[in-house]
Amino acid sequence: MFSKLFPVEEQPKNIQDEKGFRSRILAYTPETMMMEWHFFHANHVIPLHDHYHVQLSYIIQGSAKIILADGTERNCKAGDAVAFAPQEAHSVITSEPDTIIIDVFSPMRLDHLANHTS
Repeated sequence: MFSKLFPVEEQPKNIQDEKGFRSRILAYTPETMMMEWHFFHANHVIPLHDHYHVQLSYIIQGSAKIILADGTERNCKAGDAVAFAPQEAHSVITSEPDTIIIDVFSPMRLDHLANHTS
């Protein structure tokens, strides 16, 4: 039994940014949210930020550099995954075009839900 099914045609709308990425919410509950990010260009920067959510990231396609607040850097490729603790500041720079990353947040990101449903 499904608690909730998220057929692609009923998922919250995609957001496409003029800076070269598309994001969409794949599924969510109050406890968890799964999102897909498609970065069209290399060197797309997600600035250093943190949030109170646990974040799991899985690179589906392409590659990216993950940078932590202490300067630690990791080059990640398709198939790699990373976990961020709550309040762990991190930045992402895509290394090649058409990089696709799946993020899972716990609890769900109300800010992303609001952006995708407004």
